[in-house]
Order: sequence, then structure tokens, then C-alpha cells
Amino acid sequence: MSDRVTLVARHAIAEPLETEGLTPDRLAMLSEPAIAQLPVWSGRRAAQLGEFFDVQGSYASSVVVQGAGGHVHGIGEAMTGGTLILEGDAGNLVGAGMSGGTLDARGSIGDDGGAGMSGGILEIVGDCGDRLGAARPGAPRGMTGGEIVVRGRAGHSAAAACRRGLLVVCGDVGMGAAHGMIAGSLFVFGRVGPGAAQFNKRGSLVSLGGLDDMLPTYRYACTYRPPHVRVTLLYLARRYGLAIDSRYVGGHYRRYCGDLLAPGKGEILLWSESAERPEFGPS
Repeated sequence: MSDRVTLVARHAIAEPLETEGLTPDRLAMLSEPAIAQLPVWSGRRAAQLGEFFDVQGSYASSVVVQGAGGHVHGIGEAMTGGTLILEGDAGNLVGAGMSGGTLDARGSIGDDGGAGMSGGILEIVGDCGDRLGAARPGAPRGMTGGEIVVRGRAGHSAAAACRRGLLVVCGDVGMGAAHGMIAGSLFVFGRVGPGAAQFNKRGSLVSLGGLDDMLPTYRYACTYRPPHVRVTLLYLARRYGLAIDSRYVGGHYRRYCGDLLAPGKGEILLWSESAERPEFGPS
């Protein structure tokens, strides 16, 4: 028994490596030999984790993975608890379906990070790919709980079909953010790409850095200081140490209601330098 399990890549992994059961809750029940024998898929070949990673430690719910690289997929998928630290980049499905614990990705990750997660915390220091916190393939809904914080950029369809939870992106996001959002909140400190919040039902998209375009199915409601935005930003500064300018915390936001093609109870909040006329739509 040890304080933590450390997995160190034996060499640069140049082809897709699909992992299975690489989570703190699973490794907490396994010895070093058993961890090394966990099944993986290298391309189309069935293999074992120990062929690609040196294993140090056993029976610990704190896990460190070093040198995985962008071709290693599924790290932390379906984790239920414990602490997982990724030192460096990783591939797709990082933290997908997780329901508890903390996953600290100290690099960039691929597509479907946190897809379908229902709890826990996923923090990403670098950038992430498409469908952050969105629905998994064939699933009717995306994230249903937990928190995702990305200190870099996010790709297309962030928070698509999100049901609950909090997603925060410090950089820009691509097209289709919050598409089909059912509920929950997406905070974007950078700029939001085109087609944002289409078919949004009851979710909140909050943009501090502006929006490329506003769908015609949204209507300007008012400009005000939303209390829940202030509370959330103060929480993010305290919990994650994010540097947030006071003008965003206490500033005005233009509220647009929509999508009118859905129930129309969702909202887009755009930070404004003043309480004057809106950027989009009639004043």
C-alpha cells in the first residue's frame, strides 16, 4: 500500500491507445502487477497498460499520470472518486462520465472532455477539443452535474445538451456553444463563436468577451447587474484562483431571452461597459 499510484510513460505513444479502468477508484483496489495488467487497445491490438507505462505504487486513490500525450484516450473515464493528476497532454474522453472526485489535467486534452459527467471537478490548465461537457454519442443529454474549468480555449459544441452543472472557459469557445442546452451554466471569459445557444431551453450562457453573432430567435430583455453572475465569479476566484477583473464582477450585463424555437426560457448574458443600448437587437 502506498500514498499514490504513479504511471510514467515508457516512451512517446504515437498511435491511439484506448485505456479502460484508469481511474483512482479502480486503482485503489489493485496491486502494482494488477494495474500493469489492465487492458488497453493499441490501435486494433489488445495489450496491457504495463507495456506502455511504468507503474509505481498500489492501493491508493491518488493517481498521477505522466507523459501520456495526445494519443492516450479515456483517462479518468467514469471515475467516481479520488484524485487524478495528468501531467502533460492527454487524448479524448478525459473525465467523460465521471461522477465524483477531482481530475486535474495540467496540459491540453482532446475531444469529449467531461462528456456526460454527473459530478466531480474537472480542471484543465491548457486547451480542450470539441464537445466539452456535451452529450456522449447517442445520449440525449450531456453534463448533468459537477464543474468543469478550462483555463485555455475550448472547441465547438461546448456544453451542448447540458442538463446541469457549471462549465467555465477562460479563453474563446468555438461554434455551437450551449447548443440544445437544457439547463446549467456556461461562463466564457473569451469570445463565443457563431451559432451560440441555439435551441437553448433553460440554460444560461454568460459571455464576458463578446459574441460573434446573436441568433434572430433571441430577444433583448434588459441590461442589469445579475446577482447570480456576481456570486459565481466570486466563487470561481476563491475556489480556483481565477484572476477576474472587478468590472466583470460588479458590471452590467445585457440579457437576451430565447431560444424562441424552444421553450424560450434560456438566456444569454453579455457583459457591457455601460447600461446603455444593446449591441444586438432593438434597444
